[in-house]
Amino acid sequence: MYPVDNRNVWINNVINSSSRYDTKRKKLKKVIKDMVFENAAICDEISRNQEKLLIVREECKFLTKKLNIFEPQLDVSINTTPVKKATPRKKATTNGVTPKPRRPAAKRKKVNNIIEVQEPITSGNVTIYNFGEIVYDTPFYYSDCAIYPAGFYATRTYAHFRNIFSKCTYHCKVIKAGSSPRFEIMDHDKHFKVTGLSTDECHSHLISLINKLLGAEDLIPANRNGDRFFGLTLPPVRMKLQEAPESKFCTGYIPLELQSDCHEAELKAESDPAVSFEGLHNTLNRFRSRH
Repeated sequence: MYPVDNRNVWINNVINSSSRYDTKRKKLKKVIKDMVFENAAICDEISRNQEKLLIVREECKFLTKKLNIFEPQLDVSINTTPVKKATPRKKATTNGVTPKPRRPAAKRKKVNNIIEVQEPITSGNVTIYNFGEIVYDTPFYYSDCAIYPAGFYATRTYAHFRNIFSKCTYHCKVIKAGSSPRFEIMDHDKHFKVTGLSTDECHSHLISLINKLLGAEDLIPANRNGDRFFGLTLPPVRMKLQEAPESKFCTGYIPLELQSDCHEAELKAESDPAVSFEGLHNTLNRFRSRH
């Protein structure tokens, strides 16, 4: 048996050691609890950032598709073949006399397929400034009744997209963009500009603005008059493009002389309200008189 004093000391030591370990256990439990909450908060933040990242990626894909539609895709080819340095040849001598150097041959200029215009050609409300270059190796640069030469540039006078009672000069261009062309309509002050994969797409956008001014969505129908608005279906334009030898390789294009009564029909179509300023106001006057 231990003495009473020694037994009390031993009990006090046991109680002190147990209380000390209990304090450490509580501190460790609190640290573990804080770490669990912190880990859960970090997991929530990571999941939110992943959702934001997915949204940003989808927006980037959408904007890239839009950019490919409205921005020309240029085919750029880089020649990586190394250039060989020409080694100078020794001049042959005849009886100790060196021959005179030959005059270099004159360089010939490469003739391209661009149909140049000496002076602007005006037909009705359309003025042609450049007939461009016929591209026949891809079917997107021509249709059965029109050729879309790269670099074609014309202007047309039509109703202003902000005020139908005033005239506006629209610049119409065909831009070469790889295997398919891009079409552009822009006003003279560069306040309105639309680029599309077809003439009808650009023209219908302009007509939609005109209809909004009139307070109706389909009062003036576009009627697929994009080629006509650009001036590509005008008989003088088609005849000029058909004179180029490259037009014979546009398989699927029907020449103008094989289409009967095309001249008269095209002249009548030029008074369509979707392409003619006067035709637009004549249609509006008839609409007011009926209502």
